[in-house]
Amino acid sequence: MFDQFLGQTSLATIVLGLLSALLFLLVWFVVNRASVKANRQVQLLTEIAEQQRRQTELLEVLAKAQGKGVVDEYDDDSVSGLRGFIPKR
Repeated sequence: MFDQFLGQTSLATIVLGLLSALLFLLVWFVVNRASVKANRQVQLLTEIAEQQRRQTELLEVLAKAQGKGVVDEYDDDSVSGLRGFIPKR
């Protein structure tokens, strides 16, 4: 009778080990997939920032070519007046 109990415990241990391995693989898959998505988003945001930088440079060249020069960002009084009102994070 003790041999049967030991055999069942051994089977239960194997099943528990397999279930824990499957759970580990599932968690690893989800974390890995989220990491790949996050890396792709960072790559896309970097590409967008680079494109915006190039567009800004081209607009500055165009503005200089037309003789207007670069316009100051904060020449409007309403924008500078709101700086103290909006809290910084």
